[in-house]
Amino acid sequence: MTTFRFSLTFAILASLSCLLVLTWLLLSLISFKIAEKDLLMQKSEEGRILLASFLALLPEDFAGKGNAGAAHQFALRLSAEKTFRSILVINAEGREVYRSGDNTGIDAKIREVLKTGSVSVVISGSGHSLSRYAPLRQEGAIVGAARLTLSLAPDYERLSRSSHMFLAYFLLDFILLLGLGSYLLSRLIVIPMRRLLAATEKIAAGDLACRVPVPGSEEIALLAEAFNGMVEALRRKKVEVEEHILSLERINRELETAREETIRSEKMASVGLLAAGTAHEIGTPLSAIMGYAGILRDELSGDEEKEDYLRRIQDDAGRIDRIVRGLLDYARPSSGELAEVDVDELLRETLLMLDGQGIFRNITVISAFESTFSHVFADRHELQQVFTNLFINARDAMPDGGTLTVRTSRDDPKPEEIREPQEKAIRGRRKDDFGGAFRSSFISGIEKKYMRIVIHDTGTGIAPENIERIFDPFFTTKDPGKGTGLGLAVTARIIDSLGGRITVASAPAGGTTFSVWLPVLQTL
Repeated sequence: MTTFRFSLTFAILASLSCLLVLTWLLLSLISFKIAEKDLLMQKSEEGRILLASFLALLPEDFAGKGNAGAAHQFALRLSAEKTFRSILVINAEGREVYRSGDNTGIDAKIREVLKTGSVSVVISGSGHSLSRYAPLRQEGAIVGAARLTLSLAPDYERLSRSSHMFLAYFLLDFILLLGLGSYLLSRLIVIPMRRLLAATEKIAAGDLACRVPVPGSEEIALLAEAFNGMVEALRRKKVEVEEHILSLERINRELETAREETIRSEKMASVGLLAAGTAHEIGTPLSAIMGYAGILRDELSGDEEKEDYLRRIQDDAGRIDRIVRGLLDYARPSSGELAEVDVDELLRETLLMLDGQGIFRNITVISAFESTFSHVFADRHELQQVFTNLFINARDAMPDGGTLTVRTSRDDPKPEEIREPQEKAIRGRRKDDFGGAFRSSFISGIEKKYMRIVIHDTGTGIAPENIERIFDPFFTTKDPGKGTGLGLAVTARIIDSLGGRITVASAPAGGTTFSVWLPVLQTL
């Protein structure tokens, strides 16, 4: 269950609101008390002046006769004011001699003033009136006392209106402060925090290129800078880990390649030992068998049955001889002479030679030689053997006829940078051929250019389970007696020795394409 939490903006604004309300209550209480105190002082001073003016208008014999005269006219004018309540005058005996206003009687305070001669101010218990007391003197003697009572209701009404206005101003200021505070909080704190949160989510998703701007106050800016520094450190660590992984993968590929090369070298060594022993132990008696069979065939030329037996002996012995020679060609290093060879011209000669032998019966041959410079440094006979093997394999893949396409082109990219259509299975001379196995060099230290020879047939294609093994020695899908499985192995060995590469792309019932890359001679 998710725990409910208030947002940062709400929490800060709620705290700010509480502080503002408490501040207003305190200020309003202080202001009200100060205003009330000023009001009472002002009212007391007003009462003093009015009472002193009234007493000054009384005649000297007023305390005995009770004739107010001009003072009475002054009191009548005061009674027209809203704040006036009453004026009371008593003589030395404490009897009332003059009254104007309400019927409030003689109180203890006026008797005390009559005795002591002191001036005092009394506010009623309800706080609605203020009474000012003063003695009446003649020739220094106290002959009476007077009380002036003023109403405080109008003043308290003004004070109440002022407090209401103060509250209205406070509410307006409160709303403005909340709005401005919300805007400033959003700009200075909330938005940067949300950006940090969004950046954190992106980083958790793996995007280490994310950075947070550095706006706002010093603390927010420092937090954003620290966050960006952390992301940069994570990015560097990730790059280091990825580089380490790539290095390990590269080392593993190199180890795998080295292992495969070791296995291949061991196979070639085994084949070489086998071929050398076979040539020595089988070659000599085999030549004798073939020679004696030829002599007997000449002598028995009239006996068709025996002549057929001898022909079969010669054919099978010749097959054994071809196998031995194929083993030697695969295992032994090239001993031919390397020279400048025009590949386009050699392809034409090979096609013409095989066509003259009837190899391409029921097959349409299309050639397109587009290489601008097709000279390579190779042994001419070995290179012709490569093309012959590939052409004969193409013929065998089209027993019912088809089309053989041969084309050349000058390609700047290296073989491992070239990709074939993905719907076909593509394999090179070795496993992961395009992953970096192209290492043979022709001229050290000089970047090479390559020409590409493409040989495509419209035959039955190669099954996916067989395409991985077609360059292995002794692997063949032909019927027994029709192939030794050494043709493509010898072909790959010759191309590797020239610093080239051979790959195959094939699909069942979709034909087969062999691509050969050879480094061309550099022109000055």
